[in-house]
Amino acid sequence: MAEAQSKLNRFNSLQLFQFLRFGTFFIISILLAKISALYQHEYGLKLISDYEDLMLVTSSLTFFWVSAICNTLIPYYNNAEPEEKKKILFNTFVLLVAFSILAAIVIVIMGRVMDGKDKYLFEMFALVVLLNTPTYITDYIFYLKGMYRSLIRWGVITFGVQIILLCTPLVLKLSLGFAINMLLLLSLVKFSYTVLLLMKHATITVHTRLSVDFLKKAIPLMFSILLAGSMDYINGYIVKFNFTDDVFAMFRYGARELPIFLILANSLSNVYSGEIAKFNQEGKLEEALSNLKRSSGKLMRWLFPSTIVLMFLSPYMFKYAYNEQLLQGYKVFNIYLLLIVSRMVFPQTVIMGILKSRVFYVISSNYLIINIILSFWFIYILNDISGIAYATVIAYTVEKIMLAIVCKMEGVPLSKYTPVKEYLVYVTLTLVAFYISTLVQMPGL
Repeated sequence: MAEAQSKLNRFNSLQLFQFLRFGTFFIISILLAKISALYQHEYGLKLISDYEDLMLVTSSLTFFWVSAICNTLIPYYNNAEPEEKKKILFNTFVLLVAFSILAAIVIVIMGRVMDGKDKYLFEMFALVVLLNTPTYITDYIFYLKGMYRSLIRWGVITFGVQIILLCTPLVLKLSLGFAINMLLLLSLVKFSYTVLLLMKHATITVHTRLSVDFLKKAIPLMFSILLAGSMDYINGYIVKFNFTDDVFAMFRYGARELPIFLILANSLSNVYSGEIAKFNQEGKLEEALSNLKRSSGKLMRWLFPSTIVLMFLSPYMFKYAYNEQLLQGYKVFNIYLLLIVSRMVFPQTVIMGILKSRVFYVISSNYLIINIILSFWFIYILNDISGIAYATVIAYTVEKIMLAIVCKMEGVPLSKYTPVKEYLVYVTLTLVAFYISTLVQMPGL
């Protein structure tokens, strides 16, 4: 154990915890697909559709402020005095509770507007959100206190129990409502444990001035994350209101990037934005850019070949990991794999490093507008959910091009932070592989 503890640090512990979180979602998606196929008459794809309804609504109402508060907490806490740190922990918890109450109210309302006959599910899940979301502070108490082994243990236990409590009732042919009640029980236990942890590590006092100062730093980040990340949820709503429940379930399963791709790309971006900022102050910007170029090249050599392989294996993944009813979702998944073309270029990292982040508001807004317009246009032309996936890939590519142009205007051309020749070779191979995958009928399907 001591050896495991020594290997965990502030860099890899949070990454490992995120792997556990995303892995849990992935395992649940597989199990739900298997259960819906096994008990076709009892559930069918309606089980997946109902669950994905809940996830779409709750995630779209919470992702931006949860991410903003948690991302603000780390630097805010690290820059505070020891006694102030205890106050920060509790007041962050209070903010999470306040936002959770608002989100829970909206979830109940949306449940009645969107799907009145299943409003009970939304009401129960609103309580899950109310009790579970504030427990995110527990993750960061362990992380900020350097209790990395406790963080991973907390993740393994809570995520493992989440899988068991959600899926076991469904295997026993009980209702999704019963399974949600089991998650509510887990949320209550997690909330109670979080309160006990706060009593040990925090000062239990509400400080309005501190909370207001914290929000001043968090709110701009909320809007930035909302603009950057809301399109995935908008796409979900577009499909929800324009296609059948079965197609909605298929789209939700297909419109996913592999978590490991996202985590590796985002981790590289986060690390080097800080390094660029530091080196830029020291007058060594060229060295930081060179390091980013070298590291992004190494990442390309792993992720591009993996993407090409996945394009041909994805039909089998959907058939055997999920079920045959969801098989056609692989087409959407393959289109989303093309996002790797944009993700392997890091102009946003440079822009954050040289502190020109205000441009994100304009460019992210432009990305949203382009994506929405193209989504409806492509739906009209193709009459298929693949049009939404193509719209997302095109809009995200345009966003990265605009960010690269901003970098160029700041005196940092693409070649400074990207191995351009190697990148173009990989992009060409990926696009050719994608085109071939649309033509070839894989054996055994």
